[in-house]
Amino acid sequence: MEFLNFWAFLLLIFIPLFFAIRSKTLQINKKVIIKNKFTKKRRFSVFILAYIFLIIALARPVILNSSQKVKVSNLNLVILLDISKGMVCKDIYPNRYEAAVNKLKVLFKHLKYQNVALILVGENPYLLSPLTTDYSSILYLLSHVSKKDLFRGDSNFLEAFKTAKNIAQKPRVFLTISYKAPKFQNTINYIVGSKTCVIDGELFKTSQEGVHFSYSDQDVIQIANEINKISKSKEITIKKQKELFYYPLFIAILLIFIASFSIRIKK
Repeated sequence: MEFLNFWAFLLLIFIPLFFAIRSKTLQINKKVIIKNKFTKKRRFSVFILAYIFLIIALARPVILNSSQKVKVSNLNLVILLDISKGMVCKDIYPNRYEAAVNKLKVLFKHLKYQNVALILVGENPYLLSPLTTDYSSILYLLSHVSKKDLFRGDSNFLEAFKTAKNIAQKPRVFLTISYKAPKFQNTINYIVGSKTCVIDGELFKTSQEGVHFSYSDQDVIQIANEINKISKSKEITIKKQKELFYYPLFIAILLIFIASFSIRIKK
């Protein structure tokens, strides 16, 4: 067993001071009547014991079960997914947005431990998921986005890149998934679309720059391979541990209750 907050035991030096102040308070306050089966010394002994158990709980005792080696990457990847009106076009099946989400699922299967964040880029871009290696959580959040908030107006990539730079430190790379290709440094543009689309008389032209959409998975696999090449990974050891602090915490609360239950306020 180990203690994660070993410094907490330094608080034990305050026990005499704490109970000395408490003792004077009980003597001065004439409205408090003490009726207890314990003697005064026994009551203070119980309070001291409870305080000791509180300190032990604060010190966070744990049992180290085992250790596991995991790989982590130094590269931060920020994905900027277009959710503007142009993404509802059906020039690719079932539409540009749904095709983009399906490509993300393939991409996550081939990435290697990179920290990934996802920004939804509409008129007002917002961060859907901060940097994480739990790709399944990103897909979960994406699947629960309300469709009422999608496909409105144009995509504000300029504002989205400001957000992306703030949340991801270097080394980093940006991946835009859109029917157009914004020009920014360290950016891979993935184009979802095959031709010009017209919605309510408005044109949404597919860009010719960037990696173009394919019904095969090879396009996003190629992007994943490029990202994996520029990232460096290392192994770290994670210790699996079982927390035990709730046992001394429960004992401390029980002791405080036993020592205090007979104190009542005089009417």
